Amino acid sequence: MRARVFERVGLLAIAIAACKPAPRAEAGGATDAAVATAAARVESDAGLAPLAGAWMERVDLDDGGVTFIAPPVGAREKRPIVVAVHGAVDDPGLMCSAWRLVTDVFPFVVCPGGTPIGPPSKDRKYVWGSADQIEKRAREALETVAKRYPAHVDPDAPAIYAAFSQGATLAAPMLARNAKRFPRVVLTEGGYHSFEAGGLARAFASGGGERVLFTCSTGGCAAGFGLARAALDRAAVGTRVAYAGALGHSLVPRARESINAELPWLVEGMRGWEGYARAPKLAAH
Repeated sequence: MRARVFERVGLLAIAIAACKPAPRAEAGGATDAAVATAAARVESDAGLAPLAGAWMERVDLDDGGVTFIAPPVGAREKRPIVVAVHGAVDDPGLMCSAWRLVTDVFPFVVCPGGTPIGPPSKDRKYVWGSADQIEKRAREALETVAKRYPAHVDPDAPAIYAAFSQGATLAAPMLARNAKRFPRVVLTEGGYHSFEAGGLARAFASGGGERVLFTCSTGGCAAGFGLARAALDRAAVGTRVAYAGALGHSLVPRARESINAELPWLVEGMRGWEGYARAPKLAAH
């Protein structure tokens, strides 16, 4: 297992094939330094040394897979985990860039990669073949972050599953099997018909599933979640839809802001997120 460390913070929006690349912006080191300093003050009584290191690292797995980790630099206590899953012809590093900002740099964000496309390159893209592949790579990502940061990660705590496009569309069967591990879910620009068929909503609920946030930013997309949401509602799983406006099929800043606005509802009462409300927040996402 080999790790490569990223030294600069890049706020990179996600875009997949057939879509325009999302605008690139910078969230500079001063912002990260301020958040880390404030986090250390808030948690000064937690007993752990402040988590040090770069804002994101790439870990090459022994079987040829890859996962990215965005740690909560400055944390002095155990923090929760968000597993952020990319779309088709997409970059898992961009998911970590986006979701560390959506979540105010509070949790660990881990971002597994699917099947690589083409020869190795700096901008190599990945695609998912099945829900089973997502399940395998998500499990490996969780194991990797627990091994690399044992003092700051509770390996048995529930995690949030957050996915974009193809990662959202394929997710429901995996989530129904792993509801205890992923009781809270965010499906963005995909998963419009997830949980509709085959008792998946009931299986998710009976396994421990609690809340699903559907989000999108394509014109008129919000209504597309109707049947999936109804199936979950009948199974007593809490649901919400966040529509950011007609911004296109990507996670541009306004789309990230709309998800961040729903985060208090998503994590309410969730183990590991108790300190989020009082933790410092980013000025922009």
